[in-house]
Amino acid sequence: MRSGAAWATGLLLGLAGSPALAFFKPQSGLSGITFNPYEPLCAHGCYRVFSTARLQCYSSADASGYSHHLTTASVPACRAVNWAYMSSVAWCIHTLCPPDVTDLAVERFWEAEITGDASIVPSLSYSATLLNLTEPPTEIFNATLGSLNKTMLAKSITGEMAPLVLYYREQQRESIYGVVILTISVGLPVLLTWLGYLPFMTGLLARVKPWLYGAVFGTYHERPLPWGLGNLPTLGQALFITVIVALNIALTAAAHEIAHPYAPNQWFKNRYQETVNRAFNRTGVLAFAMLPVLLLFSSRNNVLLWMTNWSHSTYLLLHRWVARIFAVHVILHSIFGLCQYVSLGTYAATAANPWWRWGIVATVMTVAIMLQSVLFLRRRSYELFLVIHIVLSVLCLVGCWYHVVIRFSNRMGYETWLYVTFAVWGFDRLVRVGRILKAGVRRATVTDLGAEIVRIDIPGIRWAAAPGHHAYVYFPTLNPLRPWENHPFSIIPTAMLAAPAARAPSDADDAEKTAGKPPTMTTGAGPAGSYRNDGMTLFVRKSAGLTGSLGGQPSVLTLLEGPYPNSPTRAVLESDRLLLVGGGIGLASLLPYLRLHANARLLYSARAADACLVDAVPLLRGLPEAEVRVGARLDLEALLAAEVAAGWARVGVVCCGPAGMCDDVRADVARLGRENPGVALELEVDSFAL
Repeated sequence: MRSGAAWATGLLLGLAGSPALAFFKPQSGLSGITFNPYEPLCAHGCYRVFSTARLQCYSSADASGYSHHLTTASVPACRAVNWAYMSSVAWCIHTLCPPDVTDLAVERFWEAEITGDASIVPSLSYSATLLNLTEPPTEIFNATLGSLNKTMLAKSITGEMAPLVLYYREQQRESIYGVVILTISVGLPVLLTWLGYLPFMTGLLARVKPWLYGAVFGTYHERPLPWGLGNLPTLGQALFITVIVALNIALTAAAHEIAHPYAPNQWFKNRYQETVNRAFNRTGVLAFAMLPVLLLFSSRNNVLLWMTNWSHSTYLLLHRWVARIFAVHVILHSIFGLCQYVSLGTYAATAANPWWRWGIVATVMTVAIMLQSVLFLRRRSYELFLVIHIVLSVLCLVGCWYHVVIRFSNRMGYETWLYVTFAVWGFDRLVRVGRILKAGVRRATVTDLGAEIVRIDIPGIRWAAAPGHHAYVYFPTLNPLRPWENHPFSIIPTAMLAAPAARAPSDADDAEKTAGKPPTMTTGAGPAGSYRNDGMTLFVRKSAGLTGSLGGQPSVLTLLEGPYPNSPTRAVLESDRLLLVGGGIGLASLLPYLRLHANARLLYSARAADACLVDAVPLLRGLPEAEVRVGARLDLEALLAAEVAAGWARVGVVCCGPAGMCDDVRADVARLGRENPGVALELEVDSFAL
């Protein structure tokens, strides 16, 4: 049956007397794509014929069958030393496997599968077992009686192999469908972005975008729905969510291969049990396939932010929707698993297994995360929410890991999905630490501008005045018990706040008072002149959390993580006319745009209490086109309509401010775009959605 070289290899392994073959590794990759967990199929068939046998187990046994009676062992430990069992399986493999099955493949199977527990290795290798067989068996094993006290023959393995073939095909579909979901979830944003760069797409997108800007219902996007029910997506975001939801539903229900009643299946008694098992497995795999997407969309170092023109706030919104899809898969997986084992009559025994208990941990943590993530609790105390959210997420991932590793001992490839998930999480955390180390430890100057706003000047940070970017700032000494707390802020080059001084040398003294250090600036022909950038400035509204402790602090130890892209800027900066619409603290996000567009107009309003912010930005007084109101609102609808009617071919609108204002501007831009197809409107709303 075997080739000479293969037999010699097996003989040497057997003579070596070492059943633990160091080069035998767990399967890696995805079952059905990179490997077949049931190869060699005949060996698995032989194992399953004798796996139901009742064995007389002792703590030790020699090759001749003589045993020394001690205490009864567990089933895997029993199989590891039971001569009748090992010799029967070995003879079955030797006689019933085709010639193309190598001894090396059988030894791999033997090491990992023969005891039923990969952590318990057999006392003899496959080759050693065959060598110790002095004569061929003659009696056929009776599965009905089930007793196995000597080497026996297997009548047939065909009935045992058929369910394995069927199950393998189902695993192959699960892996393929999981890859499809992962690929489309990550690849569709990239594809849609890159299609937009094709020449013939420019006019089409100009007509389509106004229909995608608006919220699905009313003007609830940045603003939450009544009673804190959450934030609605825009129509464009809703279309992507619909695709992902429909894809998950379709692939959960698609192409289940059920043997009953057309063919016998020795694992299940009826069609119900088999159908529930298929749904049980499918939902588990698809839940794992969504995990990398879930963490990718929430990460700060999301590679899609550099590969697409989708904003960070969009990915955070999609993160919440992907989490809901994941939770549905997890809950269904748990329900189907419960139904399966109750129907099989094995629930009590199954529930005692550690892998089942870890599955319960993962499910409970998933449900807890969903309940803890409701908008009301997020906004009640975001810092506390974030800590609990991370702890529950880690517990969920730990539960997922032990659920599959204990159950399958790395033999089915399910842990591959977790490896990808851990890689996404690890990459994000590693880069975050690298960004903090690169910026270094800084001592920031804190200036109270009023009752609610402070200015923070961080010296020595030389970042370009890139609009659409933000940084996460840590103040570890403000709360030593929680030094990890951080908040995102729009960043402004400190030198930019002294721009009027560069244009009017006579005001140099004022510029020195405004900036932390006297900037050296040289303006060019346009508004985007070059200058020396020797620090970054933040404007922060004090709140009840960490930022509330900033008041009265002349300086504070600061760690800076960034800069990160928040909103794509290419489309709005390529517009003929750029409108910068802001309110309150949102002014900080708009200022960098003024350096990069020669035809920009600022439309800004603030409460009377925020007048100190306007006074702190001398640049506003030198702008040729600016509508600045303090203590009064601008008629933004009329101003936007006038700009659209002015005859510009392409108008860009950037908005940052209170949620209600942002939603109103979004609705106005969408309406004006639909009513004026001859004008291309580009909209970016710079926000940090909780």
